[in-house]
Amino acid sequence: MTHSIDVVIAGGGVMGNATAWELSRRGVDVLIVDRQQPGRATSASAGGLWPIGEAVGLGCGVIYQATRSGKDSTDAVPEMLPEVFRDFLVESNSRFPELAGTLQDRTGLDIELGDGPGLLFLMNSVQQQAVVDNIARGLPDGFILELLSTTDVAELEPAVTTDIVGGALLPGEFQVNPMMLAEAFKRAALAEGARLQHDELVSAIHRSGDRVTGVTLGEDRIDCGTVVNAAGAWAGRLAATAGIELPIEPIRGQVVLTEALPPLISTCISTSSCYLVQKHHGEVLIGSTTENAGFDSSVTEVGIRDLCRGAVTTVPVLTDICIKRMWAGLRPGTPDELPVLGPVSGLEGYANATGGFRTGIVAAPLMARVVAQSVVGETTDVAIEPYLAGRFGG
Repeated sequence: MTHSIDVVIAGGGVMGNATAWELSRRGVDVLIVDRQQPGRATSASAGGLWPIGEAVGLGCGVIYQATRSGKDSTDAVPEMLPEVFRDFLVESNSRFPELAGTLQDRTGLDIELGDGPGLLFLMNSVQQQAVVDNIARGLPDGFILELLSTTDVAELEPAVTTDIVGGALLPGEFQVNPMMLAEAFKRAALAEGARLQHDELVSAIHRSGDRVTGVTLGEDRIDCGTVVNAAGAWAGRLAATAGIELPIEPIRGQVVLTEALPPLISTCISTSSCYLVQKHHGEVLIGSTTENAGFDSSVTEVGIRDLCRGAVTTVPVLTDICIKRMWAGLRPGTPDELPVLGPVSGLEGYANATGGFRTGIVAAPLMARVVAQSVVGETTDVAIEPYLAGRFGG
C-alpha cells in the first residue's frame, strides 16, 4: 500500500516532536513515525537547561572528558565547545519561559520548568580550580560564573560534602522534565494537525537520483516530499539507507533515581563523576555515565555502582537512601559534540535533526525551529552552516 504526505519525521523523541510542531504550525502536512525503543535519548537526560554550563564543560561535559581521557575524576577538566554553539544554546534556553507557557496553554501539560540558584560545579582538586578560574576570566560580558569557597558552597548547599576545594555557580541554569517536554511537543503538533504512527519505525529512506521520494514503514511505502531524520542514536543507520554517511554514535547514559525525599539540594549539582538534580516530586536523579557501548541499553553493575559512589561522596546523607529506579538511554553523539541539522548537499527532500547528545534538551527549541525553517525555505533564526553534515567531509 502506498500513501503520500508532505513530511515524514522519523523519530518521536524531543527533537522529532518539536520539529513536527514547528512544521505543523506552518501548515505543513506532517507524519511522526515513532516506536518506543529501549534506550531512547530522552530517557537518559536529567532535563538540564545548562547552556553556559555545557558550553564551558561544567555540566555533563566534564564527566565525558573524564571518560574519554581515562583519568581519575578528580583530575578531569572541562573542555569548551565553540563560541558559536555557546551562543546557540543561550538563545535556545532563553525561549523556554515562553515555550513552557505556550505548551501548557495548548496541551495542558506542565513541562516542570524549574528555577533555583542554578548549576553548581564542585571542584575536587586544585587543577580543576585553576581551569575553572581561567574559564571565569574568559567569559564575555553578560555571562556570569561565580567562584565559591568551600564555606560558600556549604552555605548554599548544606548537604554537600566539605571535602572539596570550592565551587562554581552558574545562575539561571535550570531544568525541565524531559519526558513531559517530549510529550508536550507531540500533543502540540497533533493539535496543529500532525499525525502520529506510534507502532512502527522508518526502516528505509527511498531516493531517486538526487531526491528523496519516500520511506518504508512496516509493510507500506510512504511517498513524501521530505524526510526529517530525528532517529537519535539510530540516525546514522537510517541515513545509510539513503546512501548518506552520518557519523552518529550511541553514547550510553546510565541513570539512578532515588526515593522521594524532603528538600535536600536546591541547585543542579555537577561533579566530574556524576550530577545530581532533585526533581519536583522529591526524587534525586543521579546521572550519567557516558559510555561507548554500541546499542546496548542495559544497566551495568559497574556503571550504577560508580554513579552511587559519586553521589554519596558528593551528598553523604544519600548513603542510606533507597533507589527507586535505574535505567539507561542512548544519546546521539557526534565527533565534535555539535548537533547535525538541516539538508545534505546533493540530496533534495532530506533533513537531519539529530546529534543533540548532552545538549539535546536545552538546544531542542532552536534546533527544531532551524530545521523546520530550512525545510520550508524560510531564513533561519541563526546560521545553520556550522551544523550541516557536510562539515564531516562525507
